[in-house]
Amino acid sequence: MRYELVRYIESFEHEAAVNGHYRGKLGKMELMFLEQVWGPAFQFQYEGLKAEHPFRDFKGGQRFVDFVYVRNGVRLAIEIDGFTTHARDLTPGEFNDHLERQNDLILSGWLVLRFSAWQVEHQAERCQRTIMQAIGYWWSRNYGVDSGNQNQLHEIKKSLIMQIALRHDGKVKPDDVARQFQVTSRTAVNWLHKLRDEGILECDSTAKRVSVYRLANYIP
Repeated sequence: MRYELVRYIESFEHEAAVNGHYRGKLGKMELMFLEQVWGPAFQFQYEGLKAEHPFRDFKGGQRFVDFVYVRNGVRLAIEIDGFTTHARDLTPGEFNDHLERQNDLILSGWLVLRFSAWQVEHQAERCQRTIMQAIGYWWSRNYGVDSGNQNQLHEIKKSLIMQIALRHDGKVKPDDVARQFQVTSRTAVNWLHKLRDEGILECDSTAKRVSVYRLANYIP
């Protein structure tokens, strides 16, 4: 287990003990998600990711979300469902409560992703792609081209584009950016040119049409 993940687990357990949370240990599926899905997708950086996050529903009751990611304006909730726990053994009342729980999250402004335990274990890369697409979708939905502080928006775009590149051996294509941010290919190319001019990306300047950009000083 990587050092960064060990530190994350220790921090979670320490915070749970200090705050008296009854969920003081991460389960098998949560640990697998951190190690096989989130870690590789984000270079084992866990800033902004909180496990077993408490929230209040509209009835005032306390509930928990497996993971939430809050960073750069993104509010993403991630649930991992085991088949036995979340499907076969639920009573009708528990099933209804399960659905209300998700509705409460959405109505509170969260973008909700749900993965099965099987997907986390056997389709880690697909889960990674879904998370990155969700972050891009959140950005496009909440930050139009003409909205908000442009400097802040540029920093968010830069961070997300660098994450795309890190997931592809330091390389990023205009089509990757266009698909994630739901923008035109021309807009994606303009963004990549700006990052190239800032020294964040580099490319073959002699090519008539650049198809791949690389993170400057990227070390595999």
